[in-house]
Amino acid sequence: MNHRESVDHDAVLRARTLLLGSGTINVHEAVDAYRLLARVNPEVYLPRLSRALLEYGEVGPGDAETRLTVLTEAASAARRMNDDEPKRAVLLLKALEACERELLLLGRTEQARAVREESALTGREEGRPG
Repeated sequence: MNHRESVDHDAVLRARTLLLGSGTINVHEAVDAYRLLARVNPEVYLPRLSRALLEYGEVGPGDAETRLTVLTEAASAARRMNDDEPKRAVLLLKALEACERELLLLGRTEQARAVREESALTGREEGRPG
């Protein structure tokens, strides 16, 4: 299914207007707008979605389980970026690090270890020490 055809064009216009408006929007509103717009133009909006989700994961939800859900979505958005996107690795590494932290807080050491391994692999692929 082509996501571009299944998106409500009025909703896309509202999201763009919200982001471009002169008023201040909170991170939750930005996340909602970027989620929608990433379906229409992933090349442009997946990096913005990932960044907004990382920010929301830091300031938004109060419990570790909800933060983990938000941060997992941030990592997913980063993974879906084109490989040649310059911000991809940095955003993915930040999201994975944050996911690992929340998993450890929740006592999920095996899952945290798997995330750490993905993070190390991502770092090596980008020429960073892993």
